[in-house]
Amino acid sequence: MKARLGRHTTSGKVRMLLAGAAVALMAGACGPGYVAPAVTPQLAKISRSPQTLLERGHSIHQAKCAKCHSFENPANYEVAELSDEIMPKMARKSKLDAADERAVLVYLLASRQLPADAAKSVP
Repeated sequence: MKARLGRHTTSGKVRMLLAGAAVALMAGACGPGYVAPAVTPQLAKISRSPQTLLERGHSIHQAKCAKCHSFENPANYEVAELSDEIMPKMARKSKLDAADERAVLVYLLASRQLPADAAKSVP
């Protein structure tokens, strides 16, 4: 009986250690790699879109898109990829209407043009 108890104790310790490691790894993996840039006069100037449309896109992104994933730097994607593939797919998943989809796309396309340090990496 003692040998069996010892095995379970060791096994339990290993399981606890593995569970702790998994939690630590998940916490690091869930953190955002980038922070969605705020709507600033610089962003409005770059996009040549009304600031209210950009603010709407940012707000929808934060309310809908950021619920499932962190901000991904749109500069990593081609314009056609964002507008023809990614946004239509994500808009369907998020149940965005056409106006909200357009607002998010305008925001992402504007953010895509910001200098690399504007969408800062989170430590």
